Amino acid sequence: MQIPPNTLPTDGNDDAARFAIRSRVEIGFILRRTMTDGEIVTAQIARNRDTFVTTLLAVDPQNGLCVVDAAKDPAVNRAIASAGSLLFESRHDRIRIRWQVERCQLADFEGHPSLYIPLPEVLYKYQRREYFRAETPILRSVKCNIPVEGGKPLTVPLFDIGLGGVGLIGFPVEFEVEAGREFPGCTITLPEMGVLSVTLQVRNIIDSTTPDNRTSRRVGCAFVGLTPAGETMIQRYVTRLERDRRSRLG
Repeated sequence: MQIPPNTLPTDGNDDAARFAIRSRVEIGFILRRTMTDGEIVTAQIARNRDTFVTTLLAVDPQNGLCVVDAAKDPAVNRAIASAGSLLFESRHDRIRIRWQVERCQLADFEGHPSLYIPLPEVLYKYQRREYFRAETPILRSVKCNIPVEGGKPLTVPLFDIGLGGVGLIGFPVEFEVEAGREFPGCTITLPEMGVLSVTLQVRNIIDSTTPDNRTSRRVGCAFVGLTPAGETMIQRYVTRLERDRRSRLG
């Protein structure tokens, strides 16, 4: 699996001051909540950009330690353990979080192969409203129509949406796509809201293998030049999704 390199903000970047959390107590709280909520964690080996999907198994701020589930393939685990720098991404309270560690160790945790990593010194929590993403319905899925020059348009389901962009799931693996590519003239029909016309820019690509050994591709895209009317439509739709979600939870 490969995705474009995920770079974290640096101290010379405005994002570092705006999104960085450096308190060990707060970092521990956020990661523990991420763990208890069962959030999926995507990890990337910085050296070769390979990714794997995992979950947090333990968070110990006092000893500066976290444990994540190991991959099923021992060879993959050995590669991870010797990789050095690892980048992690997950969500806390439906807001994207990212962190980086410079080492990990392969060992058993409660009888299962696991990866021990240090508690990060800095964690980035992207709290601006454009980074908030609401998950779209699985059953009556919302679809994005993407024009393709000289070919048949692509129709790809959304798995989330926010003011910053959309996540697409089931993107055709045979279609060549790379980070930075823009797709103008895309349309997304938001139920009871209208048709959103946008330009999408590819930001990240994640390939994973399904239990039946098929490749599934998720593509994260940012909106380019979103109009005020488009922002209003998305905000209304996201608000409705969140209201529906809360009503289901009681």
